Amino acid sequence: MVSLHRSSAWPLTWLAVALITYATLHPLSGWHWPDHQVFSWVLPKLGQEYTNDIIGNLLGYLPLGGILCLAHLRSGRQAAWAALLTVLGCMALSYALELLQFTLPGRVPSISDWALNTLGAAWGALAAVTVHALGLVDVWHRLRERWFIPQAGHGLALLWVWPVGLLFPPPLPLGEGQLLPHLRIALVELTAGSPIQAWLLPEDPLQLWASVHMAVAQSSWVGWIETLTVAAGLLLPMCVACALARPRPLRLILLSGAVLMAVGVTTLSTALNFGPEHAFSWTTLPSLVGLLLGALAGSALVQRTRTTSAWVGVLAVLALVVLIHLAPGDPYYAQTLQEWEHGRFIRFHGLSRWIGMLWPYVALLWLLARALGRDGGGDEAKAPPIP
Repeated sequence: MVSLHRSSAWPLTWLAVALITYATLHPLSGWHWPDHQVFSWVLPKLGQEYTNDIIGNLLGYLPLGGILCLAHLRSGRQAAWAALLTVLGCMALSYALELLQFTLPGRVPSISDWALNTLGAAWGALAAVTVHALGLVDVWHRLRERWFIPQAGHGLALLWVWPVGLLFPPPLPLGEGQLLPHLRIALVELTAGSPIQAWLLPEDPLQLWASVHMAVAQSSWVGWIETLTVAAGLLLPMCVACALARPRPLRLILLSGAVLMAVGVTTLSTALNFGPEHAFSWTTLPSLVGLLLGALAGSALVQRTRTTSAWVGVLAVLALVVLIHLAPGDPYYAQTLQEWEHGRFIRFHGLSRWIGMLWPYVALLWLLARALGRDGGGDEAKAPPIP
């Protein structure tokens, strides 16, 4: 009997592929057609290898190999075929990305990188096959059928990824989704010197919507903006959790985990970016009140249907997006942004920052699908009995 449950391994696989592609081709600028004397289908061997590059290339593909192999196993493939398809797929991906590095300045393709990537993927596949042979995948499969709705795959992936987006400190605690300034700058760069810019944008496009923003930022509403932003930022993953979980005790566990994760990752991020002595500097009175409000709102969803949880999540996303774009400017945030962009956290390659900007919008699509779909969540009565 084939399970109707959608595996979260596949969306996590595509996310891992996207992150590896971004990290390999960073900074995604300066593209040029390679000279025929430089380009070669046979990857070159570098004269010197650095320990950090060796470890990075080896470990970078290990999670992808494990997740992709689990995805194949969950799709019903035999262990040998799953491992073979995983290694071949990762080999092809690594080779394609190495060739693309010929078109980027400052990027050097290497056959050693390709070999290490392949070896890392093989190790990940071996770990996945081992876990599957021990029966742990089947145990998780049975628990998931009992605990979550069949359409929980992408929702579980969202919950796994959410803390990663908090590693890059947002303008306000838990305030993910501030995408408009980046889109505005990109629009200015794309339309620079063209009639489209004069038609679409004001004379000073960087001041677009600035009057509204400054009016709010300089008002007495600043504290409330921070409070409501933190509350919405915490409530959103709680809504995702309640929209996919079946038993109410599991909802309580997930909601408690969301609070602990929010506090822990935000504290870790603050310590990494501003020093251990400032780890708890984000715990201002408005932020603590926001945590309390978000936790109380999330606890009210424990007894509600999954459809209701999804609709509340939609409202939480909209509120979060509006509030974070009203957030006042923070010189420490600007300093952190500059340090990330100029290499202080070069190993992250800005991935956490992009996840933090895009996560609420992906969550919005998933929540809308659950709220509008027939399988959205008004079937708590059909859930298996709680032991």
